[in-house]
Amino acid sequence: MGYDRITHAFFQYLIDGGTEYKSESAISSLEVLRNGVERFRKIALLIFGNIKYAFKQLSRNAEQLNDLLWALSPREDSEFSSRHEPVHPIEKIPGEDTYFLGYLVQRELVQRLKDDPEDAEAREAEEKRKSIVHIGQRNHEAYLASDHLDVYIATSMRVRHEYLFVHEQTERIFQHPRLHSLKIRWFDPTQAYCLDRIDKGLSEALMLKRAKCTVYFAQETDTLGKDSELASTLAQGKPVIAFVPQPSSEDVQDLISKLQRLYPGECEEDILLEQIRIFDPDAAWKDPNVRRWLDDPTSIDLQKVRERLSESISRHYDRRAKMLREDHPLGIQVNLDTGVANGVLVVRTVDACSELIHRVITKNLELEIETKIINGNEYLILKETVSGCVYRVMTGDAMLTNAFWNFYLEPSE
Repeated sequence: MGYDRITHAFFQYLIDGGTEYKSESAISSLEVLRNGVERFRKIALLIFGNIKYAFKQLSRNAEQLNDLLWALSPREDSEFSSRHEPVHPIEKIPGEDTYFLGYLVQRELVQRLKDDPEDAEAREAEEKRKSIVHIGQRNHEAYLASDHLDVYIATSMRVRHEYLFVHEQTERIFQHPRLHSLKIRWFDPTQAYCLDRIDKGLSEALMLKRAKCTVYFAQETDTLGKDSELASTLAQGKPVIAFVPQPSSEDVQDLISKLQRLYPGECEEDILLEQIRIFDPDAAWKDPNVRRWLDDPTSIDLQKVRERLSESISRHYDRRAKMLREDHPLGIQVNLDTGVANGVLVVRTVDACSELIHRVITKNLELEIETKIINGNEYLILKETVSGCVYRVMTGDAMLTNAFWNFYLEPSE
């Protein structure tokens, strides 16, 4: 076969996953050998992205194999639950007040006071905004100085309901029973304020570097900033968990109720039609019912509009999930240091998101190898079991494989 002999440590690893060689050790059956090879192929794809290269590196280097297995060893929950409380804790901003951290409300209040300096309601709101911003600035400093940072939340927020929904979603995830007992540190963007865009960019870059993983929230609309945070995390070889909601009709009604509370000056008909415009921008041209509702508001049947909105929201998030799982180039990114291809892990429920965060930070991911034939070539795909998504991939294109590994790790001129 043209391969060199393996070390005793590697031989023992094939038998039982350990590396401390026992003189009586033996591969007693084909099943033991198959299990050992499968075990090795998983860590080869996970760390090296190429099985042949991993074998060359680890089969003759017991020290490197031991170091790698130690780095991959699971962590007990007690390592997190026994942490001390933060030296500089976050001061919670209520969900319905988080929109005061946004620049749109600031512009709105400035304009209102410019138009009418005696507007008592605007003056009161501006004073409240300043107090919320002050808390947000202190929280921003707390995140920068945090002793640990486990999870970074990547999101985009402009209008007030986006702040509320992101805050509530974040709370549901981290207050979940799977995570609640652990003293996890996460960056919640609805609790922090940084005025200067340069400082904000540098701060977020630091937190992305420190965090063990990023949770990417798919929303009504997505932005360059949020997508770049996803790409930056994958480029560091860290997991990205994309949370794409799977809203029920009850969730849609809850959305409408909250929008009515947040925008008391708008009637339900306008709120519903605006949400349809956001989630299904072509509806006004392609759906005769929506066109009729827009042309003649008196023809609106609220129940039918709610049902139409529910359909639009479901289709929107189903498309987003499929795009991140299967279609979008951002779904697979290369670790800039190692060249290993990393995939986005897409989940649709709070339960799955919380479970996956737990597995990531405790190093307990469950992985399966799948073989796929594409254009006559055999591709190896390492799938994560909670999300069912591609986590690592090894191309079957021999030309690409040889070119990639001949040139990728060479220093640039």
